[in-house]
Amino acid sequence: MTLARTWSVGLAGVQGAMVEIEVDMAQGLPGVVLVGLPDAVVRQSVDRVKAAVANTGGTFPQRRITIGLSPASMPKQGSGFDLAVCQVEHC
Repeated sequence: MTLARTWSVGLAGVQGAMVEIEVDMAQGLPGVVLVGLPDAVVRQSVDRVKAAVANTGGTFPQRRITIGLSPASMPKQGSGFDLAVCQVEHC
């Protein structure tokens, strides 16, 4: 089991708020699950990261990946989490 953490910033109203991004990679059926109130654009970050990794000649891990965005009570919006998700998926 692999666990990685990094930080990003999300918007809570008009103020910035720190968002911790944790990724757990485990054995099992390959797939990615996002938890912590991600909107549709944040969920699509997995597809953008997979495409970026493939276009740079890398390989996306074929493992069960759980991505947690906390605090879970704050809605996450936009593509600003892509880089952080990419960082922690390749630990």
